[in-house]
Amino acid sequence: MKRFYLRIAVVWLVSMGVGCTSAPIRYYTLTPTPDKTLPAAETTPTIDVRVLHIPPQLNRAELMVRTGPTEVTLLENERWASPLKDELKDAVRLELQRRLSRSTGLRAAFTKLTLDIDVQHLEAELGQYALLEASWSATLSAAGPPSAGARVTTCTFRSDETIHAGYAGMVEGYQREIAALADAIAAELTSPASEIDACQKSIEGSAAGSGSDAHQIHQRGVQYVSPSS
Repeated sequence: MKRFYLRIAVVWLVSMGVGCTSAPIRYYTLTPTPDKTLPAAETTPTIDVRVLHIPPQLNRAELMVRTGPTEVTLLENERWASPLKDELKDAVRLELQRRLSRSTGLRAAFTKLTLDIDVQHLEAELGQYALLEASWSATLSAAGPPSAGARVTTCTFRSDETIHAGYAGMVEGYQREIAALADAIAAELTSPASEIDACQKSIEGSAAGSGSDAHQIHQRGVQYVSPSS
């Protein structure tokens, strides 16, 4: 009789264990897949990307989605593969490496690119949109002391992407926006310093320059806004 009750207890414990199995945790990354066609690394300047700020509510492992006018939902089982600041930093750096390695508009004298990014908004609604708003400041510097030459560019970026349903679709939307951000940065950095363009505040031989009044242009569905000086 004791064996019978022991078997019943074992079966009950096993069934409880099966019933309480938690849903699997999925991990997502913003970094693009490797590009095996990139030229040698020495053809591009050293790139140092620093994410200075992200909204505090995003500084966590779990993904977050907007679910209403005043509501957001934390996704316990959908998580970033690494801290979001690191995901953004690595993704932007890799996308910039791809673009600058293929560009012929960057002066060979510049050996280092320092890029500071301030993220104001990064949010999405499943199957609807993904939004990225950020400001950035890029400093291209030459070897030697600061007086040897520097070019500073600042800009504000905004992209609103229509996305596919599902969490992977949301992250893919963010990836496309980061690629568009890299496009905008590369376009500004490789334009001649003498040109007056939408975002540029730069001067050769100095780490500071004068800017123009605020204005906007629209290109490929992405908005670039130049801050006033």
